[in-house]
Amino acid sequence: MRPFVLIIVITALSSMLIGCSAEKDTPETAQPTPPEVQAQFFELLDSLAEDQPGAAVVGLQAFLHENRGYEIADTLRIEIERFRSFADGRYHEARELARQGRFERAEEILEDLALLPDTPDGENAGKHLEFDFYLGKAQWLLLRQRYREAATVARSLHEQDLTPTQTDQVETILDNVGHVDAVLAQAERTNAQNACRHLTVMLAQRFIEEGRYPPDLSLEILESWDPHGSRSILRGLSSVEDYRTSRNTYSFVAVSAQGQHRVRVVDGEIQD
Repeated sequence: MRPFVLIIVITALSSMLIGCSAEKDTPETAQPTPPEVQAQFFELLDSLAEDQPGAAVVGLQAFLHENRGYEIADTLRIEIERFRSFADGRYHEARELARQGRFERAEEILEDLALLPDTPDGENAGKHLEFDFYLGKAQWLLLRQRYREAATVARSLHEQDLTPTQTDQVETILDNVGHVDAVLAQAERTNAQNACRHLTVMLAQRFIEEGRYPPDLSLEILESWDPHGSRSILRGLSSVEDYRTSRNTYSFVAVSAQGQHRVRVVDGEIQD
């Protein structure tokens, strides 16, 4: 009897193990998709844009995570792959836009692509945004004599964790901007002083014609005196302040075109 009983027990255990294995290997049956989930899916799909594949994939993946137990999960996976395919070539498009100086749009594309780091374009975009994109922007601005903008972009890179080589590249741009600023500042001061000399000639002429210096003085008044002759003054100055006069004397402070310098003039002589 014992061998027979042993055979029965072994057979029963084997059946149980086979049954458990079969149950474990059987995939979970997806549930029918509720109408409200279906409606949410179509609403989400309508809100997605093909030119923002990264954001689209992130949104679809979040929706899939919430509804993976429904039959609509297969459709979601298909849509995710479809939007992922739209990332192909977008990195090159962003680089071309940057070459044209369209940095805002280029940055938008790169940031969206960076949401897909497991794609070639997304991986390249993420790396490019770490440093090279902004360095290239600063260099582009510098070459086009937009020095202050170039300096602003370069200084923002100091907030990043830079390598020694990258730090040196940023400092070189700032050095170049600094040299140019010094040259431009000196040129601005020279232009302001020349404008003041021209202005003293106009005041002397008014004194000869009217026997006194004008009671008020501004760039608008100068332009009304001589629209053509005052052009060089208007280019060199942004305003005339603290004008004071008596019958035979006058003084004023001229502010340079960009406001970096103030030139004091007393009776036709430049004081500083």
